Amino acid sequence: MDLRSLKHVVVLSQQLSYTKAAQDLCITQSALSRSIQAIEREAKVKLFDRDRSGVHLTTVGKDFVKRASQLLREADDLTHSLRRSANAEMGEVSFGLGPLAAQALLPSALPETFATKPELRTHVRVRHVEALLSSLMNEELEFAITAENEMMQSAALKGEFIGWLPMSLIVRANHPLLKNSQRQQTQNYPLLSPGHFTNSDKWPAHFRRYLAGPLHIIEDYGVASRLTELTDAIWLSSTLAAAFEIRDGRLKEIPVPKGQKVFRFKMMMYSFNRRSLSPAALVLKGLFQKVLSGQTNLN
Repeated sequence: MDLRSLKHVVVLSQQLSYTKAAQDLCITQSALSRSIQAIEREAKVKLFDRDRSGVHLTTVGKDFVKRASQLLREADDLTHSLRRSANAEMGEVSFGLGPLAAQALLPSALPETFATKPELRTHVRVRHVEALLSSLMNEELEFAITAENEMMQSAALKGEFIGWLPMSLIVRANHPLLKNSQRQQTQNYPLLSPGHFTNSDKWPAHFRRYLAGPLHIIEDYGVASRLTELTDAIWLSSTLAAAFEIRDGRLKEIPVPKGQKVFRFKMMMYSFNRRSLSPAALVLKGLFQKVLSGQTNLN
């Protein structure tokens, strides 16, 4: 017994005519008769009585049709839900990001999903690389977005490049360094960072000269932003992460000297090697790529 056979029974119960039911089903009358007989033979019970006055449901048939109709509706709902999930219109996606990536990407990407896919739920975990790797390996996350990382590369994960994240030194408006950022810095200002940085000796010289001040690890970007506004601290961040504050004129980027390249990190999307990304994950990937390529504007 399959869904097609159930549909044959339900349509016949509605039409109470083999001729009309066969026409609705676009099959021959003999094919419909064989289908009904097969169900009755398997169940060893009559669902329909047929005589000169027409076709009639038996008592067992009436109960069967009621439950078969419910199953067909549920099957239709299941098919509809599957199609909506395939279009990333509903369901849930769990993923993780490093603190900087979260602040740079989520405020631009997620509002679009809220507006266009209101039934798609997201479970976002913001952690440093070690915690994200553990969550990925425990299959708590479908993917993670971080700067290219040797720890991620050494695990059983695949990494896909999604764009470049520009790194910046952010200060308050009217900061002393903005008056002459080209001048050799003589004062070591407090430095705010989301974590300890490594390989800074490979960073551009115009960037390194601002890193000598006392380091303050501030993982919360809201707090780091506020401290930058209120003090002379230098915030190691990204223009994407401070986009709202820069747009409002509260914070500014220490300009890159003429002829110097923008300092940036390679951003990767890490997931399991042998797992397909869900449609929702692919939608988010595309949105993150738009943000990193500068195609998304903050309103």
